[in-house]
Amino acid sequence: MTRTTGPTEATTLLLFMRAGGRCELCNRDLGWTSEYSKHHRRPRGMGGTKATWVNAVSNLLLVCGTGVTGCHGMIESQRAIAYERGWLVRTGFAPNEVPVLLHGARLVYLDDDGRYAEGSP
Repeated sequence: MTRTTGPTEATTLLLFMRAGGRCELCNRDLGWTSEYSKHHRRPRGMGGTKATWVNAVSNLLLVCGTGVTGCHGMIESQRAIAYERGWLVRTGFAPNEVPVLLHGARLVYLDDDGRYAEGSP
């Protein structure tokens, strides 16, 4: 039996609702059938993890593409920029405490209730 390591359906719905069904980096309309990814800002690591925070909505971004295409591909191929803009979070930092640049202009914090916050938590 395969172990499920990704976000729950409820978390995925919360993520889509927070993003308004749009890529949180380029603002592209994703709809439910378009190619999209649930990007982990602080990666799960090789083989995944059992830590509950890893699939919290504050650790996720809704982005267009896959790990090699679209905004998700850009995050993976330009990691220095991704860390600088909060699209990736370094080990030792909590995702909800690291601001993220959305739509190229808006710096916000992500909480576990599926909201954007302008100020630090």
